[in-house]
Amino acid sequence: MMGYKILGTSFSACEICGSNTWSIVFSGAVRDGAFGKFSENTAVVAKCGGCGTDRLSEAHCHGDDDFYSSSKYRDLLSAGNTANDFFLAHDTLQLTNLGVLWPESVRGKTVADIGCAAGSFLDHVSGLAAKTIAIEPCEGYHDSLRSRGHAVFSSCEAAIEAGIQNVDYIFSFSVIEHVSNPRSFLADIAAMMAPSSRLLISTPNRRDVLMEMLPEDYQAFFYRTVHRWYFDRESFAECAKHAGLNVVSNRCVHRFGLSNALRWLRDRRPGGTQPLPSVTPVMDSCWQASLEHAGTGDYLYFWLGKPY
Repeated sequence: MMGYKILGTSFSACEICGSNTWSIVFSGAVRDGAFGKFSENTAVVAKCGGCGTDRLSEAHCHGDDDFYSSSKYRDLLSAGNTANDFFLAHDTLQLTNLGVLWPESVRGKTVADIGCAAGSFLDHVSGLAAKTIAIEPCEGYHDSLRSRGHAVFSSCEAAIEAGIQNVDYIFSFSVIEHVSNPRSFLADIAAMMAPSSRLLISTPNRRDVLMEMLPEDYQAFFYRTVHRWYFDRESFAECAKHAGLNVVSNRCVHRFGLSNALRWLRDRRPGGTQPLPSVTPVMDSCWQASLEHAGTGDYLYFWLGKPY
């Protein structure tokens, strides 16, 4: 199909729905790695007129196969490339993922994590699950994953070729926004699922409250060269439908307290998780619950299943 050109930036037909209709939602420098690093050239984010998903112009995207199968991605984030580096940054984040998993139980089940990196989430459920499957393109993590008892594959295709099918629970946290084609990504996962299987996906929420409160500073932080795709509840449901999956339920989560938002408003930069003076846990709880109820928390989770 022919592409669509916006301000000199070419957008091909949408990989999710095939539409050639795009409208600009952002134009400017975007984050390129850790905070403080920005793209050298003006990037464009456009909204698909078909499925409603936002996409970063391909010329400004990192993320070919080599980028994620090597150390390049972690190097860009200055995050370290060892399993222990990953655990330090991600072990505490699993509390949010496990909270969304509740009240489902993986006891005695086969569990897979797609794009698991060093496998922090799998470690948290391995004591209950009958089998844990790590699907991770970066081979630098593979030996560590195997040493902790996980079956390891570089892709869904490789797992299926090895006979991995009808997986009870499949998880993929903060991955779909990176991939070249979200529809194909979900369809590949669906090939590992039985009608009774459940898939839990998480991704940043483009309706994050700070996107409207700080349309310039925060949007330049939110949009980034390693994320091609930006979803809300409606556009993700469209993507899932095109991949042959149904959204069974969804949940909006906000992972930061009120102090983070106040620092953004004051300093125009992320402020971490330390509370400001006089900001109490009760205030944080009310702030987070309000955003989650309104659908403007920073993250979205989707439970997906195959149509019966």
